[in-house]
Amino acid sequence: MSHNEVRKGMTNAKFNEEQSGILFGEIFIISIGLGLYAQSWWIFGMTFIGLIIALFIPAIAIPLMIILSIGWGIIGFGIGAIFGSTGASVVLGIIGLLAGLGVHFAALQWAKDIGE
Repeated sequence: MSHNEVRKGMTNAKFNEEQSGILFGEIFIISIGLGLYAQSWWIFGMTFIGLIIALFIPAIAIPLMIILSIGWGIIGFGIGAIFGSTGASVVLGIIGLLAGLGVHFAALQWAKDIGE
């Protein structure tokens, strides 16, 4: 293994670790939201633990990452709508979706690396 390959691997691992904070922040916010909606600490705890466990089950993790990324696309679309332009809404929605996919799958890779 060459020096450059090790450096690239370290850079990629650091990037993935940084992205995991966003994913775990989203999981925490979703858990808080559902816990408050249900007015239950149990719902908060089960949602939080359930979503973290779901990260290690590929059949659940991949659709979860896509759903969370669609959420970022919707946020981007909403920001574009503030400008009153359909074009801005679509472009920002697509950028939000693609950025979300990149962040979420990098964080998922980090979780997979740590879990092994």
